Amino acid sequence: MAEMRRKLQQRRCTPEQVEETLGRLRDLGYLDDLAFARALVARRSRSRGPALIAQELGAKGIPRALVQEALSTLGRDEQVASATVVGGRERGGDPQRTAARLQRRGFSREVIREALDGQLDQG
Repeated sequence: MAEMRRKLQQRRCTPEQVEETLGRLRDLGYLDDLAFARALVARRSRSRGPALIAQELGAKGIPRALVQEALSTLGRDEQVASATVVGGRERGGDPQRTAARLQRRGFSREVIREALDGQLDQG
């Protein structure tokens, strides 16, 4: 909703017009920050960790509580699987470089460690 508010303000709408438009869109079901956040989490979680996804949602103006609620759908196993896939693109590479890459992608140290341990077990 914050992103839509910014766009309306950039179009030089009056504050009354902005609020009226946002209210109408919300009433019609076109603006739902939680649904948007959940959809973005579902799409991005295949290649990014929760920290990076949270940062992206925050930049889009999604309230922190809704970000946390949307991220709560990500299970640890799902995060480890995603980190394993992202990290596995560098098969045989340096584990430290892979860990750094995964950390930049928003994965926690615990998830990275588990993903790398799984790769070593397979290799």
